Amino acid sequence: MPKLLDILEKFPCLPNEKRPMLIRKQDYPTALYPPNDAFTSDNTFTIVTTDTFMLGIYELCPGGVFLPLDIHPGDETYYILNGPVLQRSGNGQFAYLESGEGLWMPEGAWHCCHNFSNEKARILYFITPKAWSEAIPPAVIPSDEETKYYKGANNSTLPDMRGKIHDISRQGCTDDIGCWPPVDHQEARRDGAVYGIRDFEKLNNIHGTKHPMLMRFISSNDYGHFGEFILPAGGYGPRCSDPDVHAGDGALYCIDGPVTVNLVDLQESFILNPEDSFFLPAGTKYQLVNFENKPIKVVFAITEL
Repeated sequence: MPKLLDILEKFPCLPNEKRPMLIRKQDYPTALYPPNDAFTSDNTFTIVTTDTFMLGIYELCPGGVFLPLDIHPGDETYYILNGPVLQRSGNGQFAYLESGEGLWMPEGAWHCCHNFSNEKARILYFITPKAWSEAIPPAVIPSDEETKYYKGANNSTLPDMRGKIHDISRQGCTDDIGCWPPVDHQEARRDGAVYGIRDFEKLNNIHGTKHPMLMRFISSNDYGHFGEFILPAGGYGPRCSDPDVHAGDGALYCIDGPVTVNLVDLQESFILNPEDSFFLPAGTKYQLVNFENKPIKVVFAITEL
């Protein structure tokens, strides 16, 4: 398998060679992160790494944690495939997340993740617009004394986060697309406040009216959009979503399938089984088709709607 640095911003294709592409789960490149200590690493599967976003999965063994703290020059959003997990921020926030829930971490937020369960934890992550600076892991990492936790040595001298974390539990609406969770995203990037997105805190909407499909945003802002498509079963013929096209690059990850991705203009179709993905370069017209007798669920990661 290639090293992460060798494929960074080049998988599944080079930036100047982008094309719609099915990516099977067995073809995801793997790596330990951080790469220099297996005892405090997660098992990472890279799905997409381009010049506009990164999508991947990491696994934590029972009782495991990845260390040291990590940071990105872009926002990172989680979808918990297998939980529970506990995400730790350097500022003293701890988010406990179950399967199907999400987390939005603004650019520049230090973080790590713990698995206190007796099952393997799996997290789908989306980082945009840029996942890494030149140093992997980061060259300068806060010490324990520079972070907040229970009875931390310097808690009293570090910033108080209580007035910087806002309530996000109100009902969402269409006008919230592009600003979810409902906070000032620039302020959050400045203060490092992170937000767990429980199931009832996802932003719900409908994709299309003649052929409605449920959309559930975990995050939606000026950097990117991440959430779930849920397409019900059909009746007389398969259930199809209305065709859509995006101004930015994107990807689909199959949770419950199989699901058919139909490229409308190209007259090509591809079947995604659970854990398969599909890369959608900007401008690709596509629709989802459900030939099953049950709803299908796909996670979407899109840089610009």
